[in-house]
Amino acid sequence: MKKILPGLLVFLLSATIGNAQKSKLNAAYNYFKEPYKQYDKAIEAIEEAAVHPQTSGWAKTWYYKGLIYMSLYESETYASLCNNCLQTAYDAFKKSIELDPKNEWVDEINTLRIPYIANKIFSTGINDFQNARYSEALSSFELVQKMIPEDTTVIINSAFSAERAGLKDKASLYYQKLMDMNYSDDQFLLSYSGFLFNNKDTEKALAIIRTGRKLYPDSLSFMLSESNILIQTDRREEAAEALSNAISKDPGNIKLHFALGSTYDQMANAKDSAGNLMHKPEEVEALRNQAIDAYKKGLVLDPQNFEINFNLGAVYYNKGAELANEVNMIKDNKLFEQGKKKFEEMFRSAKPYMEKSLETNPRKTSDDENMYESTITSLKEIYARLDEMNNYNRIKDLLKK
Repeated sequence: MKKILPGLLVFLLSATIGNAQKSKLNAAYNYFKEPYKQYDKAIEAIEEAAVHPQTSGWAKTWYYKGLIYMSLYESETYASLCNNCLQTAYDAFKKSIELDPKNEWVDEINTLRIPYIANKIFSTGINDFQNARYSEALSSFELVQKMIPEDTTVIINSAFSAERAGLKDKASLYYQKLMDMNYSDDQFLLSYSGFLFNNKDTEKALAIIRTGRKLYPDSLSFMLSESNILIQTDRREEAAEALSNAISKDPGNIKLHFALGSTYDQMANAKDSAGNLMHKPEEVEALRNQAIDAYKKGLVLDPQNFEINFNLGAVYYNKGAELANEVNMIKDNKLFEQGKKKFEEMFRSAKPYMEKSLETNPRKTSDDENMYESTITSLKEIYARLDEMNNYNRIKDLLKK
């Protein structure tokens, strides 16, 4: 009998320890569940179970840990007990599946628990992004990528956050990942092209924009982005030619006329690094006239288009403002009066288009509102220059509102 007692003692001791650890695991769950919700005691018990050799290898241990840390995140009373509750919960749930890929909670974890965690962390990332905490936002989005790696919304937000955080390599990685996934959202293509252009990869930026042109043939953003890249790389004639060719294929497309007018407009106002106009005065005048012609063709198609009316009015307005500045330097009265007639003529030409833009602007977006305010400001100057005091006072009151 004495020879078998030690073995029996070891067996009984092991069973006692095993039962104790199982009891600790059960205690963790009992503290966690309704109606107790004693999460401080639950976390203490589950952490002990998670490191003990007897229970650390059980899928149930990590499933319970995931549940407890999710509840900590949601609890106003106990949330301070952990710094990264949701990440800890996610790691615990994944560990549960790794230990037993066929455990009874797998479907629940994959269809309910992890999506919930991902959504909460994603919302945190959005909040950080909106408050210009781009590095923090990126950390959240990258964590969500681990949970749902093929979610394009998460990847694109990772790219945006990395770009704004100044992390060019990561931004490039996520942008390219979306390209490899054949992701073709218009805002993504525009953003990626802009990122590449800002980082001196002009040809690839242009290639992506031209891909976007094919996918979104009616998108003014792609038309203008293409012409803008060509203009910025001193390929303005190419930009105008591309738009002119598009118009020849689709003369009834008002957006193309608008884009062409805008391109000539930009060419006329292009400046060098010193801030000087890049074209001779006669060339600027010719380009402005081409812009006017394109805008007017657009208005034939839609006389109520507030954007074209504004841009056309702005061409005349800018010419008038330049002439007015020049005339103000003239001391000879006769020459001054001659010059005054010229700039007043430009302001009179601008007036009906600015008034039509003000009348038809729907004021639906922030861009609409900005244009609306610019229109009021321009009309205020026009009425003052033309000595139309009734209109001036009316628009001045509108500006105050």
